[in-house]
Amino acid sequence: MNSLIVGGTSGLGLELARNMSTEGSQVFVTGRKDPNVDFAEYKEFDLSVGNLPKRIGEFVTKLPTINTLVYAAGFYQEGRITDLTDEQVDEMIDVGGRGLIFFTKKILEKQNKLDELIAITSTSQWTPRELETTYNFVKAGAKHYAHGQSLDRRVGKTLVVGPSGMKSGFWKKTVKDTSSMMEPSWVAEQIMELRKLDGNYNFAKVLGAFGDLPDRVEIEN
Repeated sequence: MNSLIVGGTSGLGLELARNMSTEGSQVFVTGRKDPNVDFAEYKEFDLSVGNLPKRIGEFVTKLPTINTLVYAAGFYQEGRITDLTDEQVDEMIDVGGRGLIFFTKKILEKQNKLDELIAITSTSQWTPRELETTYNFVKAGAKHYAHGQSLDRRVGKTLVVGPSGMKSGFWKKTVKDTSSMMEPSWVAEQIMELRKLDGNYNFAKVLGAFGDLPDRVEIEN
């Protein structure tokens, strides 16, 4: 069994790679920087560089059959839509949206099947924020795209997971206090359990402690 984690070189993606490797799966992780780990094979791929359809197609062609695709790529971008340059908007759409679309497309074109699709979204999927304009867009779109793919009989199971804030490099260019955020390792463990749910489509929120509520998982189908 082979797993491909796009955006798997740090944070939640890398923790998922660690967990999946214990199942006996050959795990490939993509990103711009080699994580230098022994439980996954690094494949360099930069989603922010142009000509995504062609580059993803060539990338997928060189891989063995992929049984599980995890799309965990993303970065934080803050600003009202008029505060962002056209290039910044394009980058967010490529990394958060078009990458997911073209990775599933090229894998299905090559294999005509995909046993499992896991899309990592965010609370911004259902709670829009004024200063996360394009991030709101790609996370909401990723959820609905993945749900639509679950209707394709070539896709075995689809899981969409929307986590709240985690302690990771996602926030490295901000002054955000991450001390009370969730550990990526804990979120990865919850996702591994969610993969065991019945049905060809499942959506779950993995939420950090808030007020009197502890860290928790809410399954919403």
